[in-house]
Amino acid sequence: MKKNKRHHRIPIFLPIITIIGIGIITILSSFYEKTWSYNWNEISVQIRDSVKIAAHGGISSGVVGVAAVKPKQFDRRHWIMQNATESELLKLTNYPNATIKTIAYEGLLRKINYTNKTDIVLKSIADTEYPMVYQTGCHGTRMSIAEYLVEFVLYIDDKSPPAPDGIRNRFGFSEADINVIMIEYRKNPSSWK
Repeated sequence: MKKNKRHHRIPIFLPIITIIGIGIITILSSFYEKTWSYNWNEISVQIRDSVKIAAHGGISSGVVGVAAVKPKQFDRRHWIMQNATESELLKLTNYPNATIKTIAYEGLLRKINYTNKTDIVLKSIADTEYPMVYQTGCHGTRMSIAEYLVEFVLYIDDKSPPAPDGIRNRFGFSEADINVIMIEYRKNPSSWK
């Protein structure tokens, strides 16, 4: 008789344990971030540490707030762009965060010897999973990574206000390259204009 009573208790506990297990897995998976499983191989410790700090700061024009103070995030972003290698920046274009992707794309554009600039801009146009925030003065604006690059780094959109003096086409794009970029860029509606 004891064997039968013990045998009947196991089927009762099995559904309860299953429901509790599913609940725990659901709760834990709702907090999961893709950055937890990012592969840091081939990225130096200094760049990795700076990326982890910069990931939450957005992109700044360099002047923020009423006192017109240059935030540390501005210097951090430029430090990453100047000190990361091309291969590190290329790998960071796949990082699951818009701020870091933007820093990586812009860093590649600013590398003098980087030759695939048109391809990297086209990749940024297709990269729409994460919107970024551009902060200037007291104002922050959500936009795509490509909008930031085309409108505030490259200054190649002829439907935007003109670029500051001396800045037009400083990245050496040919007119054919600019046309290819703008055709792809205009396929996506603007998220901030």
